[in-house]
Amino acid sequence: MSKNACRIIGFVLMIVSVFLIMGGLYLPQAGVIAIITVPCLVAGILLFAVGIVFYKILKTD
Repeated sequence: MSKNACRIIGFVLMIVSVFLIMGGLYLPQAGVIAIITVPCLVAGILLFAVGIVFYKILKTD
């Protein structure tokens, strides 16, 4: 995979993770049960970490 493709994938994953984290933080205020919010937060944090790996750390030549 090229360097630019890795950066684009990482950037998209970080954007999606921000929305998941925001949903996990603000859904409890709307009265949604914790069964939905906890996986949303965990998935957001994991996607953010994977996005950073793709965007910054993964180097392909």
